[in-house]
Amino acid sequence: MNNVDVRKEFEVFRRLFALSRGHLWFLPAMILLGLLTAIFEGFSLVLVVPLAQTLGGGEVPSDQGQLLQILHGLMAQAPMESRLLVILLAIFCAVLLKSVVDYANMVVLVIVYGRLSHSLRTGLFAKIVAMPLSRVEQERSGRLLNVMDTETWRTTDALNILFAMITSLSTLLVFAGLLLVLSWRLTLLALLCLAVIPPLIRLLTRRLKGLSETGLAANQILAKRTWSTLNGLRIIRAFGREGFEVEHFTDTSDRVRDTFLRMALISTTTRPIAEVTITGIIALLALLFDPTQIAVPTLVGFLAILYRLQPRVMALASSQAQLLSLYASVVEVSDMMASPPDKKQIMPPGKTFIGLRHKLCFAQVTYTYGEADRPALNNASFTIPRGTVVAIIGPSGAGKSTVLDLLLGFLDPQYGEIRVDDQPLSEIDQGSWRARIGVVGQDPYIFDDSVQANIRYGRPDASDADIVEAARLACIHQFIDELPQGYDTIVGDRGTQISGGQRQRLALARALVRQPDILVLDEATNALDIETERVIHETLRRFSGERTVIIVSHRLTMIDMVDQVIVLDQGRVVEDGAPEALLATDGFLTRLRRLHEVSTVSP
Repeated sequence: MNNVDVRKEFEVFRRLFALSRGHLWFLPAMILLGLLTAIFEGFSLVLVVPLAQTLGGGEVPSDQGQLLQILHGLMAQAPMESRLLVILLAIFCAVLLKSVVDYANMVVLVIVYGRLSHSLRTGLFAKIVAMPLSRVEQERSGRLLNVMDTETWRTTDALNILFAMITSLSTLLVFAGLLLVLSWRLTLLALLCLAVIPPLIRLLTRRLKGLSETGLAANQILAKRTWSTLNGLRIIRAFGREGFEVEHFTDTSDRVRDTFLRMALISTTTRPIAEVTITGIIALLALLFDPTQIAVPTLVGFLAILYRLQPRVMALASSQAQLLSLYASVVEVSDMMASPPDKKQIMPPGKTFIGLRHKLCFAQVTYTYGEADRPALNNASFTIPRGTVVAIIGPSGAGKSTVLDLLLGFLDPQYGEIRVDDQPLSEIDQGSWRARIGVVGQDPYIFDDSVQANIRYGRPDASDADIVEAARLACIHQFIDELPQGYDTIVGDRGTQISGGQRQRLALARALVRQPDILVLDEATNALDIETERVIHETLRRFSGERTVIIVSHRLTMIDMVDQVIVLDQGRVVEDGAPEALLATDGFLTRLRRLHEVSTVSP
């Protein structure tokens, strides 16, 4: 294994300890319990020497070490006829204490593992939720889902392996010390033989890191295909492509299976190789036994300790291979946790927004997405007075959605400024700003919960009466009242149990229950029939009063119901004013309306 691979091994340890930050209080306790476990077990094994000496009726030679002399002296205090019983009882007590401490160590590990895994999941989830929407949209499809659903668990498994390695190392240190006390010559010989195991394991497992990265990529592809298939199930069935999707999913899943199978086959070679090597070392030491250098009882005790050392060495070798197989998962989760926060989260809190008093202004605002050839919004300037109903219209790609994303603070102007009552939006606390805005999107997200819960999501402290009133304003109360469980009816994930128009009205009720200062409707009535749309627009006229309503649409049916129309085309504001005035100029809005009228009467 080259120096790069060794550095990457240390990198895994560094990242795991970094992820454990805040929970490292348990390490001293875990090390102490591990040492105590090893000491009690080692003591029970060392007692094999006086046990063998007693059974053989001999004495401990004076050159066999002070520890054995002390043990023999203690055992000699017991009468010869009961000495065997005393030694066996001492061994039993040592094993009992070892088991109690070992159980306590496992309890600590289970508690810490649970806390760490919980902390890691919640921390990662909070990181993703707080991530800027622009970055979420740029992420590879399926990556975030895979990190949360798979890589987090694999990383917690890596943490558990790390803790087990620490316990095994504690045992190794104690047992190595006992072996040195019994016979430093045999210990040096055993250590020289054991030294061949780590390079041998590294040689056999050098491909694990690469396979780990391949497995991460395969998992991401599988998560992407799963998410894409579930979201596109209607289209899949409409086009009769079920067989095609099943075949592709099977191929993707098979690549995941093949990768992790190869990792498992390589990882599992470490244990039998270590076991065979250590057994060979024990056999070699027995063959090299010289009764003039070491007594038979001492050799028996030495080999017993060395044999009990075997599973720890095997566990360490296996753990090393497993950590290498989890390398990519640890790096992925660690990088996600260490990703820089949204700059708005680390900025000093802005001024609290208590309500729109006068107007909302876009002043020469420009925004360009990534490497786009032209700005999505180009030098756009307009003013929306408080208490008005404003329509923002334009063809697809005109910049309407960009205006809303900038208004909601999902994007920041690259040039120009958005001002709220002559105060820059960038200086206003985003939480208090969004709390005064109600939004209804063109494809509103409905939670897999009851109708009541979906409406109350807009204002958690809303009363039942507030919810019913919001439903009436959104023209959906009668429909809800006729449902089997009324407001307690579950509507399914994304509202699959109700129609598109009903979803839009439910989302409108969710926005209205907030009693927002600014209500934004982004193509929010495109699934409604003309009559229902007119009723809702009239309701919005009454609702607006001192509130501001912004309607984004490509449909012109609402023109006669608004106070102001802002027309966008290719990112620019081409017209802005009262609808009557704009229609009288035979300009862009007039041409749009003429095209709309032609399209509605065409067969």
